[in-house]
Amino acid sequence: MGNSCQCAVNPLYIQDPNSRNAHPPPRNRIFSYQAQALMSDRLSEIAYIRNMLLAEEMRLAAALSSVRSKLNALQPVSCLPSEILEEIFDVCVSWLYGHHKPKHRLAWTQVCCSWRQISLNSSRLWQRIDLCDSRFADEFLVRSKEAPLSIVSASPLKLTTDNLALHINRLRCIDVFLFSDDMVRLFTSIGPTLPTAMTHLSLKVPSKSSPLALDVDIPFVRHLALDCVAIKWHTCQNLVHLSVRGLSPECCPSITELHDILEASPSLEFVRLENLTPPSLATESRRPISLIHLTDMIISAQPNIVSAILASLLLGPSTRLQLYASLSDSLHTLFPNGLPYLHGTARSSTGAVRLSRHSAHFLRHGSPAWCDAAAKTLFSISSAPPLSTRVCASLAHLLDLSCVTRLELNTGALFDIPLGVLAALLTGLRSVATLCVAFNELADLLWILQGHVQDASCGGGPGAAPRVCLPCLRTLAFSKPSDLWYHFSDRWLELTVACAQARRLLGAPLVTLEFYRCNGISAESTARLKEFVGQVAIYPEGRHQTQF
Repeated sequence: MGNSCQCAVNPLYIQDPNSRNAHPPPRNRIFSYQAQALMSDRLSEIAYIRNMLLAEEMRLAAALSSVRSKLNALQPVSCLPSEILEEIFDVCVSWLYGHHKPKHRLAWTQVCCSWRQISLNSSRLWQRIDLCDSRFADEFLVRSKEAPLSIVSASPLKLTTDNLALHINRLRCIDVFLFSDDMVRLFTSIGPTLPTAMTHLSLKVPSKSSPLALDVDIPFVRHLALDCVAIKWHTCQNLVHLSVRGLSPECCPSITELHDILEASPSLEFVRLENLTPPSLATESRRPISLIHLTDMIISAQPNIVSAILASLLLGPSTRLQLYASLSDSLHTLFPNGLPYLHGTARSSTGAVRLSRHSAHFLRHGSPAWCDAAAKTLFSISSAPPLSTRVCASLAHLLDLSCVTRLELNTGALFDIPLGVLAALLTGLRSVATLCVAFNELADLLWILQGHVQDASCGGGPGAAPRVCLPCLRTLAFSKPSDLWYHFSDRWLELTVACAQARRLLGAPLVTLEFYRCNGISAESTARLKEFVGQVAIYPEGRHQTQF
């Protein structure tokens, strides 16, 4: 076969003919070439599979999105009418002006295109403008369209919008806290007379600033609140809410101007006059000013100013009168003609009197013991100097004592009342059926309740027979449900037993004795009382135990 023999020659084995050492290529190189070929095929296969999976993922994502959209459309919130959604959004808007503002303040407008469309089409959602918020003020002015505007500022920062002048006629409410310069700038842009739609005006400048007097007419304002800001007082009329505080004498209205405002506002429902220092206390002779719709009247001033303000007023029977004055004399100086209520209703409407060391409360009939509800309070007064003795001397002048059926002696009230004054007080309150006593020094009280009132103030002599104070007293309660009276048993239980025994002998026995969280009081320690008292009620730490 010789030269005619043909055989396949691997080209990898072809060597350079000039090479002296012709050897086949190494095995590792052959393996490398084969691995590269296999890898190339595998990568092509992976790419194909990946593309197929991505396409399938896109198809499934689209299908899932469609399913999710259909599920969302079936949610109750998606079925709500636009009007209800708008009410919900209105609540969201109120959060923008709370103490804790949300981080994403307008996120609810970006939930979906439907919600956004409802938000943008509702002008009332954008009608409250925060002048100190540069990001939103101008945008809100545009989105509010023709809706009435309320402008506010949460802090005395610089104004951030100059576009307000274009919308003056839409102003309905101004509630701002600004520095004096910014306040002047704001009202310069508004003009000397507020628009007819303006019904709510609340102006405040920092207390460290000097009081500011604005040359502004407010004939249409119904809700007026001024803090260190004065306006043209003679333009105030038909007010429903009046609050004035922090004015210096040169800015404060005179007593006559204040009476003119009250007389021109017969529908007033709320009045707060705080730290007033009128330049003159002179008053004009006028008929009494009736404020029968007033629910709250709060005055903080010197006693002579309080007396001058109230001298010409007649309050309705539902009015709660609160006074804050440093009283150094009896209540006769404040009310020479009695409490300023129509037809003397205060005299017969007071069913309970609460005496505290620095305050006094006259409570309406039907109020529970230690009640602080505004609706149950007819009159209250607070004073920095101790007050209880001065009130004791004036009760008969202010009230019909025969209508008072409950007396409350708050913590420390008895510390400042002399024995004679206390005896005179208890002798006059002949209709009191319930006596509630908080933490106090009880020696004088329990001594008087035993009938020992022979001092000169009660008209007796050294040998006079015992005389019953509070002859209608049926319930005597010690401490308050919220208090804890330490060492009560050690200090006062023996005197309490003696008091109950003495009143039984005098023919005015106690029906019920109540102990609220009085330390040391138990069924065993009070066993002796069952001889003299019909019922002993013990309330230790909120639990109720009754002993007959």
